[in-house]
Parts: sequence; structure tokens; C-alpha cells
Amino acid sequence: MKPDFYTKAVLTVIALALVVIAAEKTITSAHAQNRPTKVVICDAYGNKCAGIDGYGDNGALYIRSK
Repeated sequence: MKPDFYTKAVLTVIALALVVIAAEKTITSAHAQNRPTKVVICDAYGNKCAGIDGYGDNGALYIRSK
């Protein structure tokens, strides 16, 4: 007995729905951090790190080495 077009279409829709349900359960939602991450720029040995002395008249930062 050869399955007709209707049977193939219904089984295809059911298979696609099962794939969507399975994928929905395995994919988790992502969450962003609730605060900024502090970044420190240092030399290769970690001895000298950059710091900020303040802002200039034009808004530029004055950067120093510790």
C-alpha cells in the first residue's frame, strides 16, 4: 500500500513540530551582566598599570603609569 500525499504531508508537519519542540527545550536564554566590567591595562609582568589622572579642558583623559 502506497502512502498518499495527505499522509506524507501530515507526518512531515508532525516531524517538524517535534524538531521545533526539541530545539526549544535545549536552547537556553542568554542574560547580560547587570554591571560594567572593570578593565586594567598593565605591562606583560603586571608591575606597571595605567591609571587616570583626570580630564583636560578638551575632555581628553590624562593617563599615567603607576
